[in-house]
Amino acid sequence: MIKKFVVGSLMATTLAGFVFGTDMYSYFTTACTNVREAVKSEITPEFELDRIRNEIDQLMPEIRQHMTVVAEQSVDVKDLDRSIVEKENKLAKQKEAILALRGDLAGSRDKFTYRHVSYTRNEVEADLADRFEAFQNGEEAATRDRQILAAQKQTLRANQRKLDSMMGRKQDLSVQVCNLEARLKTIQATEAVNSIEVDDSKLSHVESMISELNHALDVRESLLETQGNVLGRIPVEEEAEVHTDVVNAIDQHFGLIGDGAVSEVATNTSL
Repeated sequence: MIKKFVVGSLMATTLAGFVFGTDMYSYFTTACTNVREAVKSEITPEFELDRIRNEIDQLMPEIRQHMTVVAEQSVDVKDLDRSIVEKENKLAKQKEAILALRGDLAGSRDKFTYRHVSYTRNEVEADLADRFEAFQNGEEAATRDRQILAAQKQTLRANQRKLDSMMGRKQDLSVQVCNLEARLKTIQATEAVNSIEVDDSKLSHVESMISELNHALDVRESLLETQGNVLGRIPVEEEAEVHTDVVNAIDQHFGLIGDGAVSEVATNTSL
């Protein structure tokens, strides 16, 4: 099966080379680019956000590993510091013993007694030499340990700063993702509102219904007014105003001013 696949692939490659010639690579790369762009254009922002969150989560194993290294280095520094303190305390006691023996040897005695045991001067000098050599070796070891401790502390501080930077950057990335999510939701809400379309024909229909109802109400009000006039209702205020206007006009036209003038005109008319 694999042999057939390999043979088929070789034949396809050979055929493509025969058809396209030296431009085969250009066609291939262009096709790959077009496919890649087409795939990227179909990726939604929601998918991109999920992918970014996944990438941020993938940072945690590395950060935890770095935290483990920092924790181990911190313990090593504490242990070495404690060991150096113990060695320095031991060296201090050795120094006291060496100085005590040195003080005893400062005199001219040949015999020395320590805890009810007698020692010759040569034995004390030999013991003092051994003690001093051990003290010097201890001092050198303590010096090396202090140098190692200083280097470990420097490395620990550098790793702690790096860890703090990693944690801070991860936190910043998480905040940026939250901002992107909020921005995406705002855009989606705006798009949802803008995508709402109201049918103009329905709006026109509702407006027509309101207009027809207003017309019907106008007709009913007009009908009520017409019925009132047919039933003989007298619009007292309007008639009174018209009558008053006519009388005044006549008085002014004929020069009838006052009650006496009106009576005289009435008498002449009756004669």
